[in-house]
Amino acid sequence: MSNKLLNKDWEKINEIILQMNSEDDVLKAFNTFLLDIEKLIPYEKACVYFYDLSESNIVNNYLGQGFSDKELVDYERYYCNIDDVVDKMMPNKKVVIRSTDAFDIGKRQETEYFIDYVVPARTKVSLDTNFRWNLKNREFCIGSLDLFRDEKDVDFTEREIEICKIFQPHIELKASNYSFLFDNMAHKYEFTSAEQDIATLILKGYSNEEIAEEKFITISTVKKHVSKILEKSDTKTRIEFICKASTQNK
Repeated sequence: MSNKLLNKDWEKINEIILQMNSEDDVLKAFNTFLLDIEKLIPYEKACVYFYDLSESNIVNNYLGQGFSDKELVDYERYYCNIDDVVDKMMPNKKVVIRSTDAFDIGKRQETEYFIDYVVPARTKVSLDTNFRWNLKNREFCIGSLDLFRDEKDVDFTEREIEICKIFQPHIELKASNYSFLFDNMAHKYEFTSAEQDIATLILKGYSNEEIAEEKFITISTVKKHVSKILEKSDTKTRIEFICKASTQNK
């Protein structure tokens, strides 16, 4: 199928891959990737999700383009658990799927996920690409690149599917650095299990109040953990810790 791609397509693909690999911060790299891929595959909304299916809250991290903050938070806190695409993204093999090919549309339109989330978010047509982000825990740690159009728009084409297949191994390779960041943080700073959990949330941008709510602990306990994290990492502020931890794999 790749012969359907034009020279200008390949030039843009190579440019995007080089740009993604030139950025050390994994989440920044993926955010730039989402902006760049829109030039090859037009979309209304897009996101990258990191799932850990071994956790009760399966969303490990995410970023999006075109979504409201409420849509992203609602998905993380509830709808990810009933998202019918997640099952099709299991990491036993690489897949690139269109929602129009993957589902019986009539049956899907009757589900809670479709009625309460897909319709209001106007993400009825999707192109989803999976990847593994932690090869040590490949059975549970999957990710997805999701591009969306509303139902009235033209469906994703075979050419656009092919482009995602070309990007897929490069996305997976870059995503492995995301796992590397968190794996090495605990080892490097000798964090306890509790400190590692809190440090991970700090890197995701959580405030003390949000950490307390997420971990079901008091603000006072959070502050004690944060103080210990800063002490062990030899940093004075959260921002300094984030910068130091985010550049440790350079």
